[in-house]
Amino acid sequence: MIYEHIIIFILLILIIYLLYHYYKFSLFVVEIKRFIEDASEGNLNARLFLKTHSRHLDEIVKEVNSFLEKIKTKLETADEETRRMEAILRGMTDSVLIVDTSGKIVLANRTFRKIFNVDKNIEKKQFIEVIRNRQLIDIFRRATDTWEIISDEITVSRADSDIYLIATAVPIYSDDNITGIVLTLHDITRLKQLEQIRTDFVANVSHEIKTPLTAIVGFSETLLEGAIDDRDNAIKFLQMIKNHGTRLNSLVDDLLTLSRIELGDVKVEKALIDPVEVVDTVISTFKESAEKKGLYLRKNVPNENITLFADKNRFVQILLNLVDNAIKFTERGGVTIGIKKTNNNYIVYVDDTGIGIPASHLSRLGERFYRVDRARSRELGGTGLGLAIVKHLVKAHGWDMKIESIQEVGTKVNILVK
Repeated sequence: MIYEHIIIFILLILIIYLLYHYYKFSLFVVEIKRFIEDASEGNLNARLFLKTHSRHLDEIVKEVNSFLEKIKTKLETADEETRRMEAILRGMTDSVLIVDTSGKIVLANRTFRKIFNVDKNIEKKQFIEVIRNRQLIDIFRRATDTWEIISDEITVSRADSDIYLIATAVPIYSDDNITGIVLTLHDITRLKQLEQIRTDFVANVSHEIKTPLTAIVGFSETLLEGAIDDRDNAIKFLQMIKNHGTRLNSLVDDLLTLSRIELGDVKVEKALIDPVEVVDTVISTFKESAEKKGLYLRKNVPNENITLFADKNRFVQILLNLVDNAIKFTERGGVTIGIKKTNNNYIVYVDDTGIGIPASHLSRLGERFYRVDRARSRELGGTGLGLAIVKHLVKAHGWDMKIESIQEVGTKVNILVK
């Protein structure tokens, strides 16, 4: 009987032991399942917590947790690098567009969106639906098809002016396959404009120099062929040679002045000056020229002491050029040099009653060699550089210039002295 009790007691202990270990095992399974679910959902903070009495199991748990910690660190580093790279790309002054192989936009920085005037929410949209530029689409397709870097010049048309860009498409590789294309656009509009200005400048200088030189050579040949013995004609021809030589000399002087200003060799040294004194100097300089044409030359200044912070010599040069132009293109009436106060600044102006300038030409005044009436300007001895010199000297002072004009009424050049 006692043996039966002992056997039953042993069996009970065995059952309890098995149940206890089964319970612990089920807890292990539940904990492992929770851990796997958390980790699979992207929770990198998930950790495996098992209380075992096995050294080997404890080591395995420790290694699993350590492995997950390393993965978390690497992913965080990768995310930080990705964010940093995106910030760099988005903040670049050059335009950047990243497109995957299916043509879907992955990233477009602010400069790119501004150039193409597109919505900021263009990412994940199809490239060819958002960017309606045939040249850029062609570069993208060529890079995708050839797996090579493609670079070409493209033009983006705008209502006011065209934008010129160098577009470069660089394939992105992963395991010997293209996963996307990086498009970078470098704005060369300013370079194009400078190239055109250079071309126009060379053409204009050549033309302006050739005209007086041709005349000088022609009159010289005429004199050498016998006209020198005809006193009346000889004097006339010599006078023409002198006039063209003077015009050529004026052209060279103006070119040198303009070049020195643009190179910064002409320094603007500001000091307090009396602008009325400058106006009087300019009026006395052109008094005879104005009287010969029957024009008045007046000043209109406030009845008070005025001082301006300016370079006196350059200020004189500005007014000399403006008044010279005004007298040349005025046939009746006259020219007024005035000073008026506006807010805390002064406006110095030269107002004439001349032939005026068409509105379509106003925006180009101040360009080198730009003339509204080329034939008349040459006839009057103009080089086409006077207003360009004025524009640069005004800018060098930190001032602003505005030209107002009405055809057959007159022109007024306003200089805002700051």
